[in-house]
Amino acid sequence: MLAQRNHHRLWLREQDHPAISLPRWQQQMDLLTSFYRSQASLILQLADNSFQVVCTQQSQDYKLSGGTVFFDAGLLKLVESQSGYGQSHVKGDAFSSGLSQFQHVICQLIYWPDGELFGCILICDPDQNRFQEHLAPLIETTKSLIQAELKHLFLMMKVQMLSVQDEQTCMLNQYGFNLMAPRQLSLSRRFGSHAGIILVEALFDESTEVPTESDEQRVRILARIIHSSLREADVSARISHNQFIILCFIDNESNLDSLVLRLKKQFAKEGQNLNLVTGQSFFTPDTQISLDPMQQQAIKSLKLNRLEQQKTTK
Repeated sequence: MLAQRNHHRLWLREQDHPAISLPRWQQQMDLLTSFYRSQASLILQLADNSFQVVCTQQSQDYKLSGGTVFFDAGLLKLVESQSGYGQSHVKGDAFSSGLSQFQHVICQLIYWPDGELFGCILICDPDQNRFQEHLAPLIETTKSLIQAELKHLFLMMKVQMLSVQDEQTCMLNQYGFNLMAPRQLSLSRRFGSHAGIILVEALFDESTEVPTESDEQRVRILARIIHSSLREADVSARISHNQFIILCFIDNESNLDSLVLRLKKQFAKEGQNLNLVTGQSFFTPDTQISLDPMQQQAIKSLKLNRLEQQKTTK
């Protein structure tokens, strides 16, 4: 039920997290460049078959500055075929990206604590050839430092995913809903209760990528209205920044329509001109015992209602 391995698809440079100290990583690149007398030293992250430069130290501009994203079939094949033990020595012509401008590259793989590949450390065109064997432990030390911080980040993200509460509204979050709703559905169905799913979506200003303070205030109002409108057996949760889901237990389908209408009236009364769209689904005890088909039907209903609302506002 958890969103497993999402961290493997997120660029580290785009996450501001106290577990990671990029200045410390940069110091390691400076140190490696100095000891190896290399033209460039890089920490690369791999996500969706592309690489991003996390930190770099270059003797000149090789077009590999921090944040640069590129694809390299040769490097991808190298990192996916290596065991992870020790360093690999590769000629520059094995690469298809800007890395091909170097003659000799040393590669050390880096892993997330769950064993998934994070990326690699690259030492490009090292001029210190006599003492490379003695310098190898220095790369291992850098690798250990990076993997220790990745472990800290991984554990903190895992704790956050395991939390069942949304911090902003104090409602259940997506994980909490996935944990609580099936149990409540199974219990209520034993007594012959009919069930309904309601999706509530707040439509904010699409021109702003980040929710504004007024948007966040409206979200809290929505949460309060939903919480006060439901019975004790019902389950509600915030499943995204502007979406809420409700699992309610009713006598018949008309009760579901009445609940949706009551929620909309309350939104209109207290919601500070909230632009809302809803979707719903209804199931009898003998037709379905799983939440997923109910949610999918509610999602379809929400999308249809959103399109209808958009047509009427044009």
